[in-house]
Amino acid sequence: MSVRDADGSSRRQFLVQGAAAAAGLLAARGFGLAAPGGPTVVVVRDKTRKAIQGFQADAKIVQALVDKAVMMLSGKDDVAKAWGVYVRPKDKVAIKFNGLFEHAATHGEVINAITAGLLQAGVEPGNIVVYDRSDGDAKKSGLKLSRDPKAIQVVGTGGDVGPEVKAGTVSTRLSKHLLDADVLINVPIMKSHNRCSSTGALKNHLGSIRNAGDFHDNCCAAIADLNALAPIKEKTRICVADALYSFYDAGPEFRPRTRFDYFGVVAATDPVAIDAVMDDIIKAKRLEMKLSPHNNKPIHIGRAAELGLGQADLKNITRTEIEV
Repeated sequence: MSVRDADGSSRRQFLVQGAAAAAGLLAARGFGLAAPGGPTVVVVRDKTRKAIQGFQADAKIVQALVDKAVMMLSGKDDVAKAWGVYVRPKDKVAIKFNGLFEHAATHGEVINAITAGLLQAGVEPGNIVVYDRSDGDAKKSGLKLSRDPKAIQVVGTGGDVGPEVKAGTVSTRLSKHLLDADVLINVPIMKSHNRCSSTGALKNHLGSIRNAGDFHDNCCAAIADLNALAPIKEKTRICVADALYSFYDAGPEFRPRTRFDYFGVVAATDPVAIDAVMDDIIKAKRLEMKLSPHNNKPIHIGRAAELGLGQADLKNITRTEIEV
């Protein structure tokens, strides 16, 4: 079906076991060497370079990219079983996409590929909600709004938020779509950001609140505190980033002069590790274009690691890349 027309200790054990199994399988198949005890980040790219043409994504190719990434990350050779590592049939699943800027938003084809996998894993359509900050964000990602409780819902949060909470020193309110879910799937788009070097899984949750502007001081360092809030930290099961194309400078708005087509998706269970890898991908492109390594400091990534949210040191991350 297309969207277009637990407690902390058990979660940690769940993710550690899954990552270990995936790392072992990857090493055995020669995809890459595992960093002992560290998380795995999977990068899957389209070898035909046809996954995106202009602004049009190829749904069939994107489905293959997402399926492969999740299977590699989970260590399963079947799509349903792969998604079954991260969700159970009765789970209420929230999918957080990024639809803030036109032509700089998560592509609907990536989200459709994820919902297709969830349905194969037995999740009921009515238990899946795809959300961002506002209803208008759906259109920018090529999605059709839906509030049918028996179907996959695509909605904006608007004023539907929970009680006030503190993220470090900043007060905020989380989306009820996130709060009501059992499982959270983070689906950002990989791109440069003029305030914090790059934006990915961690910064994507500025769309889970209403006062995003309050988190932009000091290179967006407080984003780490936002991600440390229990509903985000404990419910996040997997991050699948849209890396069909990206921007190596400025951002987060669409920047045609700095766009580069990457033809891929990036997946991880660790939101810090995936952001560190995507920041490194953008850094490599910046160096290729004879620019400084970063257009600003990625403080929020390092701070998130300090808060125990994941691994930011590339030496301790298994980065596994493949073309399909």
